[in-house]
Order: sequence, then structure tokens, then C-alpha cells
Amino acid sequence: MTEYETVWITATTAFRLKKARVDKGFSQSDLAQRVDASVNQIEHYERGEVDMPMDRLFDLARILDLPASDLLAE
Repeated sequence: MTEYETVWITATTAFRLKKARVDKGFSQSDLAQRVDASVNQIEHYERGEVDMPMDRLFDLARILDLPASDLLAE
């Protein structure tokens, strides 16, 4: 099994992810499809309940058309 770098999802990051998704007009299902994730994973990310693989963070940022740092900045 390959280990991946993960990003700790803070409450701020979770909030920014959800806000960016809503601002883009995507449902959780839309976003999940675009990043090849389950809706359940997106829900967990938006609640800050799980860490996220770094490559998933970059995929989400690309799809939401914003720099990944905008999701992480405190």
C-alpha cells in the first residue's frame, strides 16, 4: 500500500471548502463526481472529520478554480 501525504482539515478549511463549492453552484454529488470521490468523503471533508490526501486537495482546488492555499490559509 502506498502512503500519501495528507492534509489536516481544520474547521476553517472545511468551511472554505463548502463555501467554495456552494459559490460554484456544485452539489456535494457534483463535486464528488468531478474528483472521483464518494459523496460521503466530501461530507466528511466539509465537516472537518477526516484528513485529506494532498492530491485530493489540489484536485478540489483546481475544480473549484482557486489556489489550494485559499482553502488552507488560517
